[in-house]
Amino acid sequence: MVIHQPSSQVFESFDKLMLMADGHMVYFGERAGVVDYLADQGYKCHPNFNPADYILELLNDNTIKQNLINAYAHDVRDDPTGKQVVEKHSRRTRTDNQLSNTILDAPVTSERRWEATFLQQVSILTERTFKQSRKIMLSKVNIFQTIALTIVCLLVWLQIPFSEVNINDRVGNIFFCGVFWAFNAMIGSVSSFPLDLVMLSKERQSRSYRLLSYYLSKQIAELPLIIFNPTLYTIPVYWATNLLPDFGRFVAYLIVILLTTLTSQSFGYLFGATVLNVHKSISVSLVFILASMLLGGFYIKHLPFGLTWLKYLVSSRDKSY
Repeated sequence: MVIHQPSSQVFESFDKLMLMADGHMVYFGERAGVVDYLADQGYKCHPNFNPADYILELLNDNTIKQNLINAYAHDVRDDPTGKQVVEKHSRRTRTDNQLSNTILDAPVTSERRWEATFLQQVSILTERTFKQSRKIMLSKVNIFQTIALTIVCLLVWLQIPFSEVNINDRVGNIFFCGVFWAFNAMIGSVSSFPLDLVMLSKERQSRSYRLLSYYLSKQIAELPLIIFNPTLYTIPVYWATNLLPDFGRFVAYLIVILLTTLTSQSFGYLFGATVLNVHKSISVSLVFILASMLLGGFYIKHLPFGLTWLKYLVSSRDKSY
């Protein structure tokens, strides 16, 4: 157990005490003997002082701290048990150096050993990623956002009449649905790789799994989560706003919305993995989304010469464009 700045009452309850400073041991032994040990080193504690506070005060002084580190190291070297420890450590260091040289001199092969098979890696990582992502993507806040947005859209576009006057209303409904879920998916995924980078690097260094296992497990685990909210939104909005009352058309519309969402999520992964900075990745994503809206044919029907090919890079665009 590690105690930070214990009170005098807590300090008195200790049996054994280890003091560390900058990774070096300053004292190890009976708690009752630490005051006498410090006094032997020339640092006598006043009877009315809390020993714990006095020790911390000593170790905050760089000169005193170094003196105590050197003094304890000297005591350990002179102690019979300490000599045995130093000797064993020296032998182990020589053995480790010999082993390291053997490994370095060994021929490099393309085969790399992993702690688990590829399928085991994907299975374990998928389960872990699903548990982590579910708390965020299916949180109460996100569910509330989807339900609230659904209600607002129903109030705005409820039962749009089939007339020429209301064509723009239908286009606005479809455009909003596609853009919102694309924006939501991209912003939600753009931070995935930057936030996982430290953990991913450490686990990769320990040869826990392949990079491909990590990516596939992320795709598999987040697929049902990323399509849940768009589906929850699309089902009532499609039928209540009177967009073509045909089940086949509805299925096609839902598939298009989900594919647009997944495409935007992939772009979010791309920007996050390329930039590796959350704030910069979000900025790049916003520029991409706004450019896609402009090139989709909803705001302009005739692009300047030389820019017309850009419309084919957009996942959602007007059919007449």
